[in-house]
Amino acid sequence: MPVLSVVACEMLEDELVYVLSKDPEIKRLFVVENRNSFRLVKKLKSENLKPFMFPSDKLYPIILEINREPLGKLSRKFANIPFCKKMCDFILLKKKQGLTVVVNLLRKDLHSDIDLLQSEVYLNAREMAKISNGILLFYGKCGFSSEKAQAELQQLDCPIYFLRDEERNIVDDCISVALGGNEIYTKTMLSGNGKGAIYATPMVLSDLNETNYKSSESYKKISKYLTSPMYSLLFKINNQSYKDVNFHRNASDFAKVFNMKIIDVNGTMKIAINSYMEAKTYICKNIE
Repeated sequence: MPVLSVVACEMLEDELVYVLSKDPEIKRLFVVENRNSFRLVKKLKSENLKPFMFPSDKLYPIILEINREPLGKLSRKFANIPFCKKMCDFILLKKKQGLTVVVNLLRKDLHSDIDLLQSEVYLNAREMAKISNGILLFYGKCGFSSEKAQAELQQLDCPIYFLRDEERNIVDDCISVALGGNEIYTKTMLSGNGKGAIYATPMVLSDLNETNYKSSESYKKISKYLTSPMYSLLFKINNQSYKDVNFHRNASDFAKVFNMKIIDVNGTMKIAINSYMEAKTYICKNIE
């Protein structure tokens, strides 16, 4: 059974849940257990998915074991006996049908150190390459923009797939994914007429759901520059697929705190779903 692994940014958690919930061919869904995975698993279960969660040191050996195909040797051994070969090939075909997906969600605060972020993306992709037929990086360019990071990814013994817009450009970041591509992102920026702006999705504002958020380090950091008068706009990206019931309230509260005007813009899941389906198609087509 082909294995598609996904190394994902926590900022794109909702997009990831959406694409996985739309794929009926997933036969096994695994999530690497870490401090980010529990909310993700809760969202996946709310979409009637049944993920299994294990720490990586236990999960990867499990996947290697369940995807072993001893019948391949058996089929070759009886290649000259038509009936036996036909039966073995049929069993192998049934085993290969469907898809195993392995998700590794990395924390969003890695973005505070771009070198650390790209190092973590590569290290996790390198480990997952050992058990994967392909890896989809659920990141914008921020996850692998340096020449060093790109060179390291190219050396992995596993195909790497990226989030791309309709022009086949790798997306700049999670906001480009949410809006529908780099060109739309640029047009949205220009509509602000040079004013400083924040782009809000539910995950961008998810920290507001935490208690005592205003005393947190992340709040203190953003307050240093958002209190500047140049930041006066909040582009609120609306998407009916977002399920965070607090999103509208969070956007309103955030805008009030920093004296920003809310501008509603439409979001889309096209990049997420198209990139996922493209990676899946290539993997299933190329598996032996």
